[in-house]
Amino acid sequence: MGQLFSATPNHVQHQALVPRFTSYFNNFEMGSIIISQKTFSLIVSLLQKGNIQEANSTIRYALKEIDNTQLDLAVTGESGAGKSSFINALRGVGHEEKDAAPVGVVEMTMERTAYKHPNFPSVRIWELPAIGATNLEPKDYLDKVKFREYDFFIIVSATRFKKIDLDLAKAIKTTKKNFYFVRTKVDSDLRNEEMSKPTTFDRENVLQQIREDCVRNLKKNNIDEPQVFLISNNNLSEYDFPIMMDTLIKDLPAQKRHIFKFSLPNIMEADIERKRDSQMQYIWLEAFNAGVSAFTPFKIFFSNNEVEKLKASLNQYRVLFGVDVASLKTLAKHLQVPEEQFKEIIKSPTLLETEKEETIGEMLLRYLKNFFIHGGGPLGAALYYNKIYYLQIYLLDTVTDDAKVLLKLHHLLTVMGQWFSGTSDNTHHQDSAFSFNKYFKNFKMENKIISQNTISLIESHLQKGNIQGAASVINVALREIDNAPLDLAVTGESGAGKSSFINALRGVGHEGKDAAPVGVVETTMKRTPYKHPNFPNVKIWDLPGIGSPNFQPKDYLEKVKFREYDFFIIVSATRFKKNDLDLAKAIKIMKKNFYFVRTKVDSDLQNEEISKPTTFDREKVLQQIRENCVRNIKENIIDEPQVFLISNNNLSEYDFPIMMDTLMKDLPAQKHHLFMLSLPNVTEAAIERKRDAQQQYIWLDALRGGVSAIMPLQIIISNNKMEKLQKILNNYQVLFGVDEPSLKALAKQLGVPVEQLKDSIKSPTLLETEKEETVGEMFMRYLKNVLINGGGLLGAGLYCQEIYYMQLLMLDTVADDAKVLLKETYSGKHMGIISSLFHGLSFPSSSSHLTHTPEI
Repeated sequence: MGQLFSATPNHVQHQALVPRFTSYFNNFEMGSIIISQKTFSLIVSLLQKGNIQEANSTIRYALKEIDNTQLDLAVTGESGAGKSSFINALRGVGHEEKDAAPVGVVEMTMERTAYKHPNFPSVRIWELPAIGATNLEPKDYLDKVKFREYDFFIIVSATRFKKIDLDLAKAIKTTKKNFYFVRTKVDSDLRNEEMSKPTTFDRENVLQQIREDCVRNLKKNNIDEPQVFLISNNNLSEYDFPIMMDTLIKDLPAQKRHIFKFSLPNIMEADIERKRDSQMQYIWLEAFNAGVSAFTPFKIFFSNNEVEKLKASLNQYRVLFGVDVASLKTLAKHLQVPEEQFKEIIKSPTLLETEKEETIGEMLLRYLKNFFIHGGGPLGAALYYNKIYYLQIYLLDTVTDDAKVLLKLHHLLTVMGQWFSGTSDNTHHQDSAFSFNKYFKNFKMENKIISQNTISLIESHLQKGNIQGAASVINVALREIDNAPLDLAVTGESGAGKSSFINALRGVGHEGKDAAPVGVVETTMKRTPYKHPNFPNVKIWDLPGIGSPNFQPKDYLEKVKFREYDFFIIVSATRFKKNDLDLAKAIKIMKKNFYFVRTKVDSDLQNEEISKPTTFDREKVLQQIRENCVRNIKENIIDEPQVFLISNNNLSEYDFPIMMDTLMKDLPAQKHHLFMLSLPNVTEAAIERKRDAQQQYIWLDALRGGVSAIMPLQIIISNNKMEKLQKILNNYQVLFGVDEPSLKALAKQLGVPVEQLKDSIKSPTLLETEKEETVGEMFMRYLKNVLINGGGLLGAGLYCQEIYYMQLLMLDTVADDAKVLLKETYSGKHMGIISSLFHGLSFPSSSSHLTHTPEI
């Protein structure tokens, strides 16, 4: 232990510090790091040599350079192209606000004019007069507008780029300055195209045509690899604006990236995350400069000066992320909602207000404990700072979450019009189709519960405004999902563990009711179906081993009725026998999928470790088993065999999760939903997959019921709906294994009272409202949580009846509960470690078999 930055540094400790320092910055792309590669390498070199004083000096100089940097952007282009609108959008300023760049239908810019950023005066965006308005040659124009003062140029056009713009670009290139072409008003182009060609309009095709025309025009004028970005000043989050910002950040010198990121408006979550990452790096560098230790400070006291510094940091972060008082007032005025409504759903305004009978030091200790529990940041790299830096990171994360909440709420409240109303126009239909497609892009193909053809057909109907057609397709798709049968065949030699595998797949104990019988002798004499306990449409067939007296190879497939199964799983506990391999070849001829499962690898590992205690290598043994299986199969002329190593005693280990992913990919889309829900909760990924499947079902059901572009902010839920919601909640609890029988079984397995498990999860009391709180108010609490975490319906801009949001609330809660129980099962010691870490510190306490959602 000891201080790495003490007067008597230890060389070994300094050497250990280097990989920790570099591992943290490895989390960021090179183009987003706020210090240059040269500076980074110099700091690392100095740390390696133990020259801490010089490393500190280099860090101080880098931070000073970041703080004092000046950033100048030049915007030029033809009259009417939208230069002033673009500048105002970049600065986050309305056209009618004070200090806005004047906009109009005639050329407003006759002299170069600097517009300072309202929050960052060192960032200036220069509006240059159109080169055509000056009657100057490009070279003379550049001299007149003092080109050397700018970091880069943006050349704007609302149509095709003119020859004079292209000549200007060539002249800029000779000065070694970067330039970018921006094609504005693409939203107007799309609207006009749709009005003129309502039946054949294709949004993506039109955008591609505009882009290709710009690039072709530029290349024709000898501008190689032109960077062209299509944007709308009315909606920066659409089209190429986010890509353009990424490009500009990468092209800027490292020390200018920090200020540029913060000067950009919060138009997407990625912008907020980028700002957070940038400020996190800044805090890290400050912490290094102040001194880093090899241990966590356990005796924590907060002086008045430290508290004031934290308050100043919080106020600074709120300004940087646009959640300060002034920004909230502006947003409230813009959206015409009470300012207090914003304050109620974000945390930072009251973050440093202490609770009753709690000192600010105790409150900060609560935050510090929370930070340690969730890890990441400095702790993730094993670097321990003065406590003040941990809390700055906590404040930063809180403000970041607030910015995301406001961004989502802004999006929600600015979307207008009913997409599914009788008077909705084609633009709204295009938007609904785009949002529908955008949502399903969040899922991998194998995790989608409807096929790509069905998605495209629904999207096509929505684009044309054929809502009835879209609803009809959705009805058929959901009916297929509800009625889809799933039949899995499991076969293999006697003693390979077929029955154990089937029971594990069904989540049934060997001694449970309807379990497949297991034993040391062959117990399967005829093909036997085992229904899933919660999903009767899922049947797992235990087939006799091929080669047993009544099932000879030549007529095996016919006898077991191979056509009835979706796929075959061939199980072995040793090498796969010739009969198994001949069966695989026959299945292949029948155009059915088959998979090899090598069971009992846990026993193999245990035996190997006992026999070779000093040289045992777990991964090496697994690799040997896998290679032996593959080699054996390939020798029998089966190319690219799919072999999975598993243990029926612990499905979360070895290849079982990979096998489930593979099976999912190979199944038809309409069977994904049923298969995902039928699988046991062996990993968090499996739980997430179930949640995603059910969320898609809710989405499709919501679309079928009618979706609008307006968020229902006043929630009224009748008693009748409450009863149905309770039924749906019970269904989700069964699906995810957090219902009463499942909790009792798990409590018995862990040897803990069932009430202890209930105390750690939320769904058992989810629909029990707090004192004097209505269900509608409870829903608003959930809405706040959705806004913080994003995703789902809101993430794609589709807003439906309140009943569907409540379903999502319940689904999310139950899925989280399932994760908690999974951790209780596999990581029971985690909280003990946390408790021991904080030993001696006192902290205040913290606070039916359905496969789909019943119709509401």
